[in-house]
Amino acid sequence: MTTSTLHPQMRTALMRQLGQSPSGKKNLLQKGFTLVELMIVIVIVGILSAVALPNFLSQSAKAKVTEPLGKASAALKQAQSIWVETGTFTGVTCPDVGITGTDGLENDWTYTCTGDGDTFTVDATGSGANANLGISDCSINGPTGVITACTKDVDASS
Repeated sequence: MTTSTLHPQMRTALMRQLGQSPSGKKNLLQKGFTLVELMIVIVIVGILSAVALPNFLSQSAKAKVTEPLGKASAALKQAQSIWVETGTFTGVTCPDVGITGTDGLENDWTYTCTGDGDTFTVDATGSGANANLGISDCSINGPTGVITACTKDVDASS
């Protein structure tokens, strides 16, 4: 049944009934968000973003440093096996301990390996996407087998 078949007086009464809002409720035509409500949501999202973004960036830097930490750890373990076989770290280079990149460069990380007698050290400096990141002083003492923890770049440790 359509409104055109209704009696005109009944149609008017029905439209008046639909237009009224009992107990302050909005009718079907008035539902939606106000501009103030939308602005409040935008402000809340902005505040959450301002708090979350620095935390995300620091976590991102920490994640980028895990690659050279893993490589350095593996290289130091390989260096210890070289020590057991030869009794010295003299002349041991990055390719000898499994870092195979050209000139020590792998995945935007430049590795430097130094072997001098009883100590073997691995350093990594970031470039490209990893600029301003790095680790240094990852070392192992051959006679004792003690591995010294790496020092992270300031940007990577935050």
